Amino acid sequence: SRKCITQLITQSKQGISPLKISPRGLPINWLLQQIDTNGLTSQFKVDVENDATKTPRRNDDVDNAMIFTGQVRNWCNVVERQFLKQLQNLMQKHNPAIPKPQTFTVRDLPKPSVFNPILPLMEEEKEPTNESDDIEIKSIIAFQRSNGNGNDDTSTLLSSRDMSSLLNEHVRALDEQVNEIEKSWPSNSSDNIVSSAEATLSFLIGHLTHLSTQFDESMAYIESMMENQLIAAIGKRLEPKDLDKFVKYHNARLLQPIPQPFSHAIRRPEHYPVGLLSIESQDGETECIHSHSREVNPSSNLKIPLSAATVLELTGHQYLHGYMNHRFGSSRKSHQLVARARQFSSFILVIGTMTDGSTLDPKDAIIVQNKDELLIPLLLEELPTAKEFKDAIKSLSPEQQRFARAYRKMQLASSVFGICVIQIKPQLERLLGLPPDSLDKEMKLTQDLMELFIEYQVPSDLLSYNGFSDNVSTEDKISNVRNNVKSVMDVVEAEKEKQLKAEQAKTEMAMEKTFQRAGNDQFETRLRAKMMREMELELCCASMEAMGAPPQQQQHARPPQQAFMAMASPPPQTSSSRMSMHAPVGRTLHAEAFSMEMMADDAMLECEEDHYDPSPPVSSKKVSDEVQNRQSSSEIGESQVTSDQGVDFTLIPQILDSAVEKSGDGNAIRSTTIKTGDHWVRNRQDNLLTTPKRQRLNVEEVKKEKNKAFDLLDALSRSGSLSIEYSELHVVVAVTHCFDKSVMSTVVQDNINPIEKLERSTLLLASAMHGVPARELIRDNAELQRLEGAMPLLMGVPENS
Repeated sequence: SRKCITQLITQSKQGISPLKISPRGLPINWLLQQIDTNGLTSQFKVDVENDATKTPRRNDDVDNAMIFTGQVRNWCNVVERQFLKQLQNLMQKHNPAIPKPQTFTVRDLPKPSVFNPILPLMEEEKEPTNESDDIEIKSIIAFQRSNGNGNDDTSTLLSSRDMSSLLNEHVRALDEQVNEIEKSWPSNSSDNIVSSAEATLSFLIGHLTHLSTQFDESMAYIESMMENQLIAAIGKRLEPKDLDKFVKYHNARLLQPIPQPFSHAIRRPEHYPVGLLSIESQDGETECIHSHSREVNPSSNLKIPLSAATVLELTGHQYLHGYMNHRFGSSRKSHQLVARARQFSSFILVIGTMTDGSTLDPKDAIIVQNKDELLIPLLLEELPTAKEFKDAIKSLSPEQQRFARAYRKMQLASSVFGICVIQIKPQLERLLGLPPDSLDKEMKLTQDLMELFIEYQVPSDLLSYNGFSDNVSTEDKISNVRNNVKSVMDVVEAEKEKQLKAEQAKTEMAMEKTFQRAGNDQFETRLRAKMMREMELELCCASMEAMGAPPQQQQHARPPQQAFMAMASPPPQTSSSRMSMHAPVGRTLHAEAFSMEMMADDAMLECEEDHYDPSPPVSSKKVSDEVQNRQSSSEIGESQVTSDQGVDFTLIPQILDSAVEKSGDGNAIRSTTIKTGDHWVRNRQDNLLTTPKRQRLNVEEVKKEKNKAFDLLDALSRSGSLSIEYSELHVVVAVTHCFDKSVMSTVVQDNINPIEKLERSTLLLASAMHGVPARELIRDNAELQRLEGAMPLLMGVPENS
């Protein structure tokens, strides 16, 4: 410490408050532990035998060294901020009009620019020479190349002579800089506030900061050098999608059977496919996921409860799929379920979760038909690992632990994702009493049947074959069903005609009242012109219906309910109306323009609302009620779902969770639930001549599609009394192997080979999916021997061998 006296003159009457500097210590315990007191040499080394040692940078010894350098850097910053900065602020309060009392200020303190001996230098191993490594050590602590046991791999380190030369140069540069400061700055005994002592302190603090920063940067440089070497060896920086490709290639050479793409054609035996079902992942590129798949032979049929009174029974095939997903760091892949139907083909897609071995709880359902392309987003949610779960409930009470275990069991059971595909045409044949394949070429009849079932909920007994003889030909049976369909369609058309007449009567009444109220010819002329355009619009809609336009387009072409429907007496047919009736759909008049003009005329006319109450519009419920009067009482399916013995899909996640815990990878492999997103996308053609349009289905629209699908399923199964034969159930069990860092950081920083980790988790999943030991899935004997040495517990190798 030193004392000095100086005079500061300020411009204010207030005095100068004294400096308030609190003492700040620096723990140097770690530094002292690295010094061998006997020989005053450094004994710092990396313990390569420690399990936590991953790389020359990622180990406990280097981490502790970097913690100490960080403490040194923080201590230097505090000293500089509390002492030197406050001292500078104090001297700045001197009146600039009076000559400065000090020649040297804090701003003139020297900047540290001295040789830094911390360098990430390595050298290739050279032939031994007779040159002695003995050199005079000028530093207090000397560095040794080895710790003396002769077992260290130090072939790439600098020799003791070179390290001593670097330390000597550092000492010489420090001495030279300190001597220069003492010569150019006032001595410690002077009255200057800033003397050589403060200048030396500032220089050493800055140099310590540079030393600690240089050490951290050197460690980072060594790690980046390893990463650059890996990139040079591979030829590129690896991304998760690159590892995906390698894993698929590796599994194809390692496993038997190999994982297959989740892309399945929807078809009957010896028939052309009616559609395609696939699950795709999106990570820069869109491609099908690969899963470990096998067909399951259950002892009971699949049941799908539509309501409390209706339970479907499906006797089709069932498949089990195991999907191994992997995640690096925070990057996540997006997934989607894709369903595509071919032209004049249709099927029903039911999505949900398995509640037991034979019951699918339907969450969503939709009808896919006529070249529809449906894109359903899938959400993958990871559950805590078995080890994380046990660690979390360790300190809970027994009651709380039992509650947590029961809830986790439910979570694992609900992670089983189910997709059911039901073909409509073969089930229609069974429902109507027709021979197999009889509706393959009856496209219009099939569309009419689906419309009656979905839109009007017509009972199937009114449409099915009426005869009882087995000697009737297929054509006669189809003709009988076609006549039944025509009879019901006539009822629907009659109701529509009744509604049209009611609307016309309402229009005539409104027009008559309007004519009586309006007394000038201009109003009557404008009204008649409006009605003429409306008549042309009706003719346009009739032409579109005759040309085969879809109901949506016809409905869109019609004017609102409030507009006038037609004139009391139809006008003579003009050339424009004749063109509208006989022109193709693409050349019809624009119905939207007509609707806008009529709405404008309605606003100008301001017709008074009359009290005439015609019969209400035809509805699907009314048609269904009228048809119901002609049918006999239908059968009602069983409402209770019985438990069956067989393959319980919900137990597979628990078995897999237990196997993962025993394998030792409990911190990385997580059970994953699959759920559907809210916003679906459907690409649909309005008719054969138009291009597909992209439609976004929100939550309400998805719910409406589900109700339509359930109505059709209820009709196809006679409310659960008729089993469904042509169906497929795909059960997906997903797990995710999680890595904390990116692909390159996992390899370089954590010294982990992700291929070997994914290899182990893939074998665990494949063994659970196929129900065989993991060693039986290995294709090659050489690979089997390698895996027995790498993972003996999984391969079932006895401990004594």
